[in-house]
Amino acid sequence: MRAVARATTALVGVLAALLLAACGGGGGGDGGSAAAPASTSEANQRIDPFTEVAKVDAAAALVPQRIASTGTLTVVMNVSSAPTKFFADDNSTIVGLNPDLARALGRVLGLEVTIADVQFDGIIPGLKSGRYDVAIASMAPSAERVQALDMIRYGAWGTSLAVPAGNPAALRLNTLCGHAVAVQQGSVQHLTRLPELSTACTGAGQPAVQPVVLPDQTTALLQLSSGRVEAVLADTPVLAWAGQQRPGTIDLVDEMNRSGVAVATAKGSDLTPALEAGLTALMATPTYKQIYAKWGMDGSAVDQAVLETAG
Repeated sequence: MRAVARATTALVGVLAALLLAACGGGGGGDGGSAAAPASTSEANQRIDPFTEVAKVDAAAALVPQRIASTGTLTVVMNVSSAPTKFFADDNSTIVGLNPDLARALGRVLGLEVTIADVQFDGIIPGLKSGRYDVAIASMAPSAERVQALDMIRYGAWGTSLAVPAGNPAALRLNTLCGHAVAVQQGSVQHLTRLPELSTACTGAGQPAVQPVVLPDQTTALLQLSSGRVEAVLADTPVLAWAGQQRPGTIDLVDEMNRSGVAVATAKGSDLTPALEAGLTALMATPTYKQIYAKWGMDGSAVDQAVLETAG
């Protein structure tokens, strides 16, 4: 209640190109439908300074002195998959929904933002050790994560199944038994969703799903295009973006577990109240929904910065 009160106050051709654009990390969390912007190489890929977003003094006042004294907020994500977090055509500039939200949040809190790119399974250890201040990495607030982290909702989407165009094997979420399905290492699809589907298979006396664990969601899509796997289970916005960038190559069938995605910091962090207040203030500006619209994710914005709880 203390934080809530203070908060109130105060995504083999284009896919290969996407892989090059996404080199350097592993992706996603829990992955609404996305409509791709017209271009991924022009205005949408420059760093937006968000000068129209003003500092909110009530939120900035909650920033702990250890961070305020440096003037910098270190945000960690794995830069691996458009449209949520990926490299622009220069293979250096980090763009996407999550970087934009991070930079806009920094403006609200009066802080410069530094973005660190790490493998997805390195994010939580980095937060716990204090190496990074906050993760904005499309992380689903699973029960295990909520026990280890403070997590504040900033969007919502689900997990979808991608198959080759026309779905030649007629795969659905409930017919994956015995099939090879790619997931990203450390993602909620790897750790929770695919195991749940596989358990349902074995419980019905059928063979388990064959997981193919890969570094990121874009690599999984490349393996689907080359026929090395039969399907990909990944964040819906990432799969939708890929399908729109190369029409007629993949189909999305089914979506499961649409739920919140959350920023994360260390459990009990003194930064949590500032993040709650900062996100609340950002959501009250036009910029918040404009960022989602910019990346074709209008339906993934939420109305409230909810502090996630177990159960």
